[in-house]
Amino acid sequence: MHSKQKFKFEVPYAIKLMEDIKNGIDTKEKLKESTGIGENKIVTYLEWLKYINGIKIDNRIISLTKLGETYIEIKYSDDLVEPLMFYHLLRDPSLPENDGHLYFSAIINDVLFENVFSYENTLSTNDIKKSLSKMEINDSEFIIAAINTLADSELGFGKMGILEPEEGENKNQKYEIHSYWVEPLVAAYILYDIWEENQGSMDIEKIISSKYNLGRFFLMDEEAIMETLEEIQNLKLISIEKIAGLNQIRINPEIKKDDILDMIIKMS
Repeated sequence: MHSKQKFKFEVPYAIKLMEDIKNGIDTKEKLKESTGIGENKIVTYLEWLKYINGIKIDNRIISLTKLGETYIEIKYSDDLVEPLMFYHLLRDPSLPENDGHLYFSAIINDVLFENVFSYENTLSTNDIKKSLSKMEINDSEFIIAAINTLADSELGFGKMGILEPEEGENKNQKYEIHSYWVEPLVAAYILYDIWEENQGSMDIEKIISSKYNLGRFFLMDEEAIMETLEEIQNLKLISIEKIAGLNQIRINPEIKKDDILDMIIKMS
């Protein structure tokens, strides 16, 4: 268990800290002095910023990554900045190079995806806890913090509408689950980011339903994925191959994922 799972993640505050870092407030001590908040919260938020791949720390000096710079540039475009942050929290938490957040990742990949296409696409807080308990994920405080972040339309990811609270508030709050149709450029960036070195192609079925891939990240069905892939192909970022029994995509070898971030900035 890490302190980075202790505080609720807030999108605006994460951006504010990255702006401070860009403006030269580039150590933990400087950030504490500038913001006036305590050691634990600063340490936790620096870990959050590493989760979303917004910063890197070298000899205690904090600097922005290319993605961190992008977050700042697109901060007013909720349909770009929030899905990019959201994606980085959902990656496979068992892989050090991905370092997804255990609670967010499990709730989306293992609980919500399994229920979003059901006739009654509603879950309660207790339903989510019970599902996570079967995976031996049991810390109620962290589960509730993650759920609240997913549903909070002001500070969290609630604008995406994936987890929408029903009327009324109680300890066993009920939520409707919805798919989110991610912007094609954001989807393209994600595909490029998860693309393995020397990988030739990726099966479309894997994109639709495999854990830690586009369909599960945003609870998208086959129709939504196919329309999104076609839009990405129109941008010449992938090619779709559906002949001779193939059902796969290839990325454009002349494009890098940082190039897509530049395209996202221009779009915002």
